[in-house]
Amino acid sequence: MKAVVGNLEVLSLAILSGILTLLPMVVPVPGGLLTALIPFPFTALAVKYPWRYALGLSGLEGGVLLLGERPQLLFFLSQGGLVALVTAWAIRRGWSISRTIVGGLVVPLVIGALLLAVYSTLVHPLPQGLLTRYFDRAVSLSQQYVQTLEQMQEGEHEQLATLVEVLPQLLLAVLPALVVISYLFMNVLNYVLVRRYCQRSQSPLHLDPDNLLCWHASDYLVWVFLASGAALLIPLDAVSTIGLNVLLVTLAIYLLQGLAIALFWGQRLPLPLGVQWLVVGVVFLIAGLLCVVVCTVAGLFDLWVDFRRQRRHSLLP
Repeated sequence: MKAVVGNLEVLSLAILSGILTLLPMVVPVPGGLLTALIPFPFTALAVKYPWRYALGLSGLEGGVLLLGERPQLLFFLSQGGLVALVTAWAIRRGWSISRTIVGGLVVPLVIGALLLAVYSTLVHPLPQGLLTRYFDRAVSLSQQYVQTLEQMQEGEHEQLATLVEVLPQLLLAVLPALVVISYLFMNVLNYVLVRRYCQRSQSPLHLDPDNLLCWHASDYLVWVFLASGAALLIPLDAVSTIGLNVLLVTLAIYLLQGLAIALFWGQRLPLPLGVQWLVVGVVFLIAGLLCVVVCTVAGLFDLWVDFRRQRRHSLLP
């Protein structure tokens, strides 16, 4: 009976994986969320069953993508598979929440960069001077952006057009941070879903006892935050650009900690679980940007305030 249930579970996860991976090929739907959820079925398979199930499914979907002449989607599939295998390996070994998420973040980024370097060297070389032009544009945009804002504050509305032109350059400069943050949120989303699925499935797994809502970043992350903020004040464009990227990543981590704080107290509301999630969704729809700012600030100051009252020892100096 257990084998039958296991086979049905494998089949269900395989169908879900096929939908998430192959649906953008057939139906022109927004693929951002579908792409972010690609690692979930692979991770669940790799956690509960031998890895040959996840690897075989990944190879099958890769072949379908090649037959469908959509090789560009192979990159997302390969990255999702890497995230799934690393996360599953960490869960099986009983790693903490932070180590699992960091492992699922670093390994795909490093391997993806290596594959890109090999591809650009052997198959399709990068245009000459591309990296040089990237850094030339990246190191000069901070000063341009600040100058444009100062001119707009003086009432020169014609500078709005200049701001529109400078903003894409700003996004180009923080592209490394945006890539890391996208991987970070994708890993967290899939890790939360896999934990909940494994704990509530018909053959539940006993994972590490850490409560996701009690998670907090390392206390020493605040020094990275302060150092990156100080780097913005250094009159060297390259250093300030690096500092800006590091600052954005640390703010994203504190945003996740702030969300954990908000959900920690939100689950204590005397409301059913569905109503709690409805309230959260309505609040974010009404005041989304404000909620992001408040959660980020709460995550940062949780080091000193301890909003969840969970510290049992004094902070290290």
